[in-house]
Amino acid sequence: MQPSGQTQSTNSYYSLKELVNWTGSYLSEFKLRWKTLVLALILGCALGVIIKLNREKTYEAEVSFMLNEETGSFGGVSSVIGQFGGLLSSGDQVNLHKILDLAKSRKIAEKIFFKKISLDGGHSDYLVNHLIREQESIGKWAPSPFYKSNHPLKGFKFQRDHLASFERIENMALLQAHQLFLSKILTRVSDKTNLMYLNMSGSDETLTFELATNLFGELSQFYIDKSVEKQEDTYRGLLQKTDSLKALLDINQHRLAGLKDNFRGSWLLTEDVPKTLLDQDIKILQLVYAEAMKNKEMASFALINKTPFIQPVDLPILPLKCNQTSWPVALLMGMIYGLFAGFLYIGFLKFFRDSGIFE
Repeated sequence: MQPSGQTQSTNSYYSLKELVNWTGSYLSEFKLRWKTLVLALILGCALGVIIKLNREKTYEAEVSFMLNEETGSFGGVSSVIGQFGGLLSSGDQVNLHKILDLAKSRKIAEKIFFKKISLDGGHSDYLVNHLIREQESIGKWAPSPFYKSNHPLKGFKFQRDHLASFERIENMALLQAHQLFLSKILTRVSDKTNLMYLNMSGSDETLTFELATNLFGELSQFYIDKSVEKQEDTYRGLLQKTDSLKALLDINQHRLAGLKDNFRGSWLLTEDVPKTLLDQDIKILQLVYAEAMKNKEMASFALINKTPFIQPVDLPILPLKCNQTSWPVALLMGMIYGLFAGFLYIGFLKFFRDSGIFE
C-alpha cells in the first residue's frame, strides 16, 4: 500500500499531464484551422473600418473655476443677517459638490435652453432646438423601434418659452432634452485645490461651446443670487425704511419753517406749542434716521462681504478639443475582436466534437 503523500503526487502528475495534453490539442486545432483565423482577421479589419466610419467626432469644452466665499465680522444688523445662510452656504463651509450638482439641475437647464442664439451664421433659435437637431442627426432624439409607431416627439421643436403654460407634449420634450443634456455633462472637483470643472461634450463644436459657456454663466449667477437672497431682502427693507424716514423728516422741517414764518413776531406763548412739539418730533426722527442709516450701511457691508465670487480659471475657446478614433486604433480593435471570435469559434467546435454532445 502506497503512502497517501505518494498518491497525491501521482494524481497531481497525471492532472498536469492531462492539462498539457489538453492545451496541446487545442493549439494543434488552431494550427489546423489557420484559414478560419485568417478569415476572422479579415472580418475583424472590416469591423475596424465600420468602427472608424460610425464613430463621429466628439468635441469637448471644459470650464474650470473656483469659489471665493468669505464671511466678515460686523456687529449690529450684520450679525443678525449673517445668521441666515442663504440657499447654498452653510456658515464658512462651502459644499463644492452642491454647486456642481446644481449644474445638472433642470432649473439651470431651463435658463440655458430658451436663450436664442445663432450657430455658424444660421438662423437664430432656442438653444434647446439646436440641441434637438444635434441629437436627431445621431439618432438619439425620439428614437422608436421598428415594431412601434413613430415617437410623438419626432420632429418636435419648441415654439415658445413660457414654461408655466407648457402643454403635456412640451413638458415631455423638455424632460427628454434635459436627460440628453445631462448625458453630455461631466463634473469633478479637485480635492487638493478645490478647483471645480465642468466638461461638456457633443458632436457639434459650436453648440458644445455655447452650452458650456452658458452653463457656467447661469450657474454662477444663480449661485450668487440665491446665496445672498436673504441679505438682499434685508438691505432693501432698510433702504426703504431710511428713504421713508428721510421724506418724513423733510416734510416736518418744512412744516416747522412754515410755522415760524407765520408766527414771526408773535408774543403769544400758546403759539410756540406747535413749533415746540414739531421740533421734538424732528429731533426724534433725526435720531431714528441716524440709527437706520447706520444699520443700512452695516447691512450693505455685510451684503458685500457675504456675496460669493465665482472666478473662472480657464474658459473654453474655439477650436475645441476633438476626440476621434484613429485608423490604426480602429483597425487594431477590429483585429482583436476578430481573432477573439475566431479562437472562440474553433474552441467551441472542438469542445462539442470531443464531448460528443451532438452525436
